[in-house]
Amino acid sequence: MLKDCKHLGEILEAQKDIIERHIDQHKWFHQIPNREVAVCDFVEKYGFIMREFYCSRICVSRFDCELAQGYKPK
Repeated sequence: MLKDCKHLGEILEAQKDIIERHIDQHKWFHQIPNREVAVCDFVEKYGFIMREFYCSRICVSRFDCELAQGYKPK
């Protein structure tokens, strides 16, 4: 059973792609004038969802990863 994430770079790349696609809409919708502040807000609000989805549904190590077991679908 893996105790450390071996795919952190992949998770971060996936999150970066999602943020880049949606940050302008997020910024406009929440009336955030600064892009950096909008990115922080986006990660704070949706980062846990992105990680849970990646770890529970996409990661190739999800069945052998101790960290991913907490996100295991029921």
